[in-house]
Amino acid sequence: MPNYGLPSHKEPRHLPGHHRDATALTLSDNYKSKEPVGIGVEPLNIIILGTSFAGLSCAHHFLDHTIDRLCTTTQASYRLIVIGPSTHLYWNIAAPRALVPSGLVQHEDPFIAVEPGFHRHRGHQFTIIQGSCIAMDPTERSIKMPIKNLADLTKVQTLNYHALIICTGTSTHSDLLSLHGPHLDTAEALHRFHGQLERATSIVISGGNCSAVEVAGTLATYLNYKRHLPFRTKRKPPKQITLISGGSVLLPDLAPPLQKKAEKQLLDLGISILHNHIRVIKTETLFQHHDDPIKDNPPSSPSPPSTTTTTTNLLLSNGTNILADVYIPCTGVVPNTQFAPSHLHDPRGYLLTHNKSLRVERAGPRTFAVGDVASYSQNYLGDVYPAVGVVMHNLEMDLLRFEFLALASANDENEKEEDDEDNDYTEQVEHLQDQEYVQRIKEDCIVCPVTRFGGVGSWMGTRLPSWVVYLFKGRRYRMGEKGVAKVVVQGKGPYTYGSWKAA
Repeated sequence: MPNYGLPSHKEPRHLPGHHRDATALTLSDNYKSKEPVGIGVEPLNIIILGTSFAGLSCAHHFLDHTIDRLCTTTQASYRLIVIGPSTHLYWNIAAPRALVPSGLVQHEDPFIAVEPGFHRHRGHQFTIIQGSCIAMDPTERSIKMPIKNLADLTKVQTLNYHALIICTGTSTHSDLLSLHGPHLDTAEALHRFHGQLERATSIVISGGNCSAVEVAGTLATYLNYKRHLPFRTKRKPPKQITLISGGSVLLPDLAPPLQKKAEKQLLDLGISILHNHIRVIKTETLFQHHDDPIKDNPPSSPSPPSTTTTTTNLLLSNGTNILADVYIPCTGVVPNTQFAPSHLHDPRGYLLTHNKSLRVERAGPRTFAVGDVASYSQNYLGDVYPAVGVVMHNLEMDLLRFEFLALASANDENEKEEDDEDNDYTEQVEHLQDQEYVQRIKEDCIVCPVTRFGGVGSWMGTRLPSWVVYLFKGRRYRMGEKGVAKVVVQGKGPYTYGSWKAA
């Protein structure tokens, strides 16, 4: 796998704390979770749920900036715990390109190991755990996660938190476009899909958003054409590709001229488009045909390609049916909030988050949500990185308030300090000011590759030419070493916009 500029280190003789798995938390007395009764009892747990783009950014920001501004006394200490179901980040920005089995994206390229990006933080106390939160108790301020002990038996571990940042994101309806557990599951799904795609003659994509348009355009571009310059040359026989928008137009978040431009580009690629608010309401597998195994399977592949061709019957809302050898649903996402109590959800199932402070106020103090899982989000990357800076600043203010108030309370109890010093702590608390999140319009930050060398997009109110869309996103989907290192090592955004700055 490419190094992506990640720092390399010799293997330490003793296993550092941040390399330990969830079992170490159970076995080590130093990691037993107890509710602190005062500063200095044991390190206060700052837990981040999710190793997504948002989760990695929050973790790096905390270790780079926040931790150094805390600990106003020698007694205060903090431990960062990052919990995620996968050891690797799925670079789903490039998911449409990863669907094409033509070597455009190497099998392992979209999956980037998370842990090596934290090597530079070895001086701090932190732990990365592969696991999933199954329950959250705002009253006890604890989370629960299943772990396996040395006997390979699963038990539930409870971890108390002093502060909690929820970055669990959303899941797509297709297991090709987002993680649904460990990254190996997604890699296996992609591998099976490649085998099915080679045998398919009809492909149906549902959805009118950017993901659906990118997937349809990418499949048509690379499956039905041999070359695009100096002119397009078709493959014979071409695969029949149909896009069901589910509405009246494609890309409803963009201006009408850009919607028409994207549709024309897809039509020029030979894609059939169904509008008139027609939706897929039911899918049914009709039959499966078993083919001979594919020869010359790459040894690096996780398993042999699928040797089964499946035909799916799609029942549409207008009463008609479509048969598809391959069906890809791109019809939105589902928030990963099943672990949180229902009173923390908004009507759509997202975590109810204050639009300015980004706190989950119903969950108690020092609880935040960032990214797609939060109710403020419009479900795109432009809502992640500007929000990280606000969340980390407000978290810092909350932690300092706790420290100052704890110090003032200790002085009152011990009666060792003068009254004016207690007032000093109170004044410091009063001077702590929150930042407010200002959301940008989604239409101003959409870049959607459609063809081999172009697409549509809008940036800060300016319509982007096709060649700019290609250079900005479509060329490599930000998968170069610099882009990946920004996210995994530095915690910044893959694009130039929206990266946090230290306050």
